[in-house]
Amino acid sequence: MKVKVNRLKKGIFGWLCVLFMLLVSVAAEAEESTVSASETKSDYVLGSGDYVRIGVYGSPDLLTEARLSAAGSINFALIGEVVLGGLSPQLAEKKIADLLEQGGFVRKPQVNLVVLQFQSQFISVLGDVYKPGKYSLDRPSTLSDVLALAGGTTPNGSDMITLIRSTDGKTIKQNYDLRDLVNKADPASNPPLLADDIVYVNAREVSVLGQVNRPGKYSVASGVRTVIDFLSQAGGVSAGGADSIIVITKRDGKTEKREIDIDQLYRKGDTSANFELADGDSIYVPRTAVFYIYGEVQRPGAFRLERNMNIAQALSTGGGLSPRGTERGIKIKRNVDGKLKTLDASSGDLLKPDDIVMVRESWF
Repeated sequence: MKVKVNRLKKGIFGWLCVLFMLLVSVAAEAEESTVSASETKSDYVLGSGDYVRIGVYGSPDLLTEARLSAAGSINFALIGEVVLGGLSPQLAEKKIADLLEQGGFVRKPQVNLVVLQFQSQFISVLGDVYKPGKYSLDRPSTLSDVLALAGGTTPNGSDMITLIRSTDGKTIKQNYDLRDLVNKADPASNPPLLADDIVYVNAREVSVLGQVNRPGKYSVASGVRTVIDFLSQAGGVSAGGADSIIVITKRDGKTEKREIDIDQLYRKGDTSANFELADGDSIYVPRTAVFYIYGEVQRPGAFRLERNMNIAQALSTGGGLSPRGTERGIKIKRNVDGKLKTLDASSGDLLKPDDIVMVRESWF
């Protein structure tokens, strides 16, 4: 008998625990709903097209549902036309209550205004998002809120978001970096939005041109941001590409040109030259410098001019001397001040771009 009683007690206790958890959950939801409604009341600004319900405690005959006109006004019983546009719901309640009391219609009225349909606050989300278009703000919203409404950025969408806002007849453009919001939890990168704001998600595109294996436009995607990252995306420098590349950046309306020695970047590990690129930047890999060798060598022709290359190395690149060739009397044709001059050369002399090496035939 005692065992049955104990089991019954345990069962009742279990059901009481479940009931308690349900009550806590409902209370939390109710509190969250109250906070959300409170935030909407204090921050939202009424405007043309909003549909509202207004009630006065103890006066059910004054219950009014109306849509704000183009002028932001409604007709309310006893007091007539009232302009509510530009006011928060709280201020609109106070205005109606004051008019009712001043007119002697209701003593110390308690007015409650609820926005049933939010139609006055619209923002536009454009660019590389999944669902571009116009969205109505039914509550105070931030940049991340409206990006979520638009389905988020596409794979080609940039982390750089442009917010366009018209204030006092002036249009202001401000860029925000979503990485700062995610990585640093920086609220300054997640501003609150106002009616008629335009949010534009830029494309993640950097151009890689010239002597690379896959020239084209590449996205500033996660993990692909620096000069080396984009060269890798483009398949690396081709056989005809130079060691030094040209990077053109655009920052704050200014264009800057920088020359980067890729060979030295790897050798010295100079990370300052491997900076991050942004939308609109470009990389250009020029053709490598060449030299020409002809005469009594095994493979005459044009060859890549390596760093600090001398005559002896040039002969080796050309396959060495032919059976009739000699290292004596080697000449270099070189462009000097716009004129082609013929110079005597020895095996240790360094070559310059576009030099022409001439190897003579041996007389013996």
